[in-house]
Amino acid sequence: MAKGTRRSVPQGNGATTAAGRMPPDLPGDPGLLEQVPLDPETDRLNLEDCRTGAVSLAGISLQEFSATGVVLEGVSLAGAVVRSARWRDVRFVKCDLSNAVLRGVEARRVELVDCRLRGMKAVECRWEEVLVEGSDARYVQFRDGIVRKCEFRNNRTEESDFAGADLTNSVFAGCGLHRADLTGARLEGADLRGADLEGIQVRAEDVRGATVNAAQAMELARLLGLKIG
Repeated sequence: MAKGTRRSVPQGNGATTAAGRMPPDLPGDPGLLEQVPLDPETDRLNLEDCRTGAVSLAGISLQEFSATGVVLEGVSLAGAVVRSARWRDVRFVKCDLSNAVLRGVEARRVELVDCRLRGMKAVECRWEEVLVEGSDARYVQFRDGIVRKCEFRNNRTEESDFAGADLTNSVFAGCGLHRADLTGARLEGADLRGADLEGIQVRAEDVRGATVNAAQAMELARLLGLKIG
C-alpha cells in the first residue's frame, strides 16, 4: 500500500455544504508517488495518504481499487473496468473516467473536479457526500444506485441515467438535465432549483419531496400533462 506522510487537515474547515456534504479530509502534505503501485498478480490498486501526478491507466482491468486520503491529478482511467472500489476522502482533479465501468463503488467524501466522466457507468454504486463539479458528465449511468447527499455543480449532465437511483438530499446546480432519465428515482429532499429540466424523463410520483422553483414547476406540469388551476 502506497502511503505518504499524513497530517490530517479537514478541507473547508470541516464545514458542511448545502447538501449536508462534508468535504474530504486530506493529508496536509501528501507524498507524491513516482509511479502507481499496481499489483500485476492480483490486479489490485491500493493508495493511502498520497498524491499522484498524470498517470495513464486507460483501458486497464482492476479487480480492486481502494483509496483513502488521496489526491489524483490528471489520471486517466478512460475505458477502465473496475470490479470493486472503495474511496474515502479522495479528490480527483482533471482526471479522465470517460466510458469507465465502475462496479460496486463505495465513495464517501469524494470530489471529482474538472473531470471527464462522459459515458461512465457506476454500476450498483453507493455514493454519499460526493461532489462532481465542472465536469463533462454526459451519458453517465447511475441507474438503481445510491447517490445521497451529493452535489452536482456546473456540469454537463445531458442524457444522464439516474433511473431508479436514490438521490435523497442531493443538489443539482448549474447542470443541464436535458433528456436525463430520472424515472423511478427517489428525490426526497433533493434540490433541483439550479438545474435545467427541459426534456427530463420523470413521473409525477418521482418528484414528490423534491425542491423546484416556479419556472421548473411549470415545466414539469407541461411534461407530465398536469393542469395548474
